[in-house]
Amino acid sequence: MSGARRFEHACLLTPDLGAAVSFFVDGMGLRELGREGGVAYLGAGLDENFDLALREGGTGVEHFALRVEGDEELERHERAARDAGLAVERGAGVGPGELERVAVELVSGHRMEFVTVADHGYQEPYRPRGGPLGASAPLDADHISLVTPAVRPLADQLREVFGLRVSDAIALPDGSGDWMAAWTRIGAFHHDVAILVDDAPGHTLHHLAWNCASIDHLKMCCDRLSALGIKLELGIGRHPVGANLFAYFRDPSGNRMELSAEMATVDDAAEPRLWSSPDDTLDAWSDTFVPESFRSGS
Repeated sequence: MSGARRFEHACLLTPDLGAAVSFFVDGMGLRELGREGGVAYLGAGLDENFDLALREGGTGVEHFALRVEGDEELERHERAARDAGLAVERGAGVGPGELERVAVELVSGHRMEFVTVADHGYQEPYRPRGGPLGASAPLDADHISLVTPAVRPLADQLREVFGLRVSDAIALPDGSGDWMAAWTRIGAFHHDVAILVDDAPGHTLHHLAWNCASIDHLKMCCDRLSALGIKLELGIGRHPVGANLFAYFRDPSGNRMELSAEMATVDDAAEPRLWSSPDDTLDAWSDTFVPESFRSGS
């Protein structure tokens, strides 16, 4: 499986663009790469492509993007979307480092993009491009978790139309065949796009995750947040699903972030695992108390 296929970036909505940019730069150590058309573009520094775009107006996700290998793969996804009767937009990239994009509207209403990027150089975590402060910043955008009232139709669409694979899912206990959660992957990592059930009107995002190199690196990021008065909502722990270390918090806009490390990789031929309860998938280390706030997205 090619390392080119992976989660690339998200564009999130925020009620205060200036405050959001200040938090991600000063609180998380990202670099502002530029602004255009009312959108701020930020990068974690593992490469020169942007990892986060911020647009003023509410909360949640405006769109998210998956990286693919080149024009041929873009064209394949474009054809698949048109064959499935979806609205498709093909055009030049928008934002630092993005070359071309194919955008589609999913059954859940989320906007998903497949993109090609300019920076294909070496990625060296020990030498962050953001300078000394980058050492306590996350390495890169890692994955996104969406929310929708109906998980199974979205997971099926990602699988059947675009070829993503389902790594794990949690069945609803009512015997309907629908799921309360699913984790899907475009490449080798356990999940690039996760989906959780949330029927609150207007909610689109459960969390955006950031990659850390280790539990020590994750701890440094948490210490930096603590110095700014940001408390963890949940964690530190290890998910049985995905095997990744986790720590969750809400940014000042109200969007949830996850710090993540050590995610599992999954072979192409692996069959999905079906779970019967979310209690079995949250924390391998303890019977974690989950605050009510964690069940809600933004």
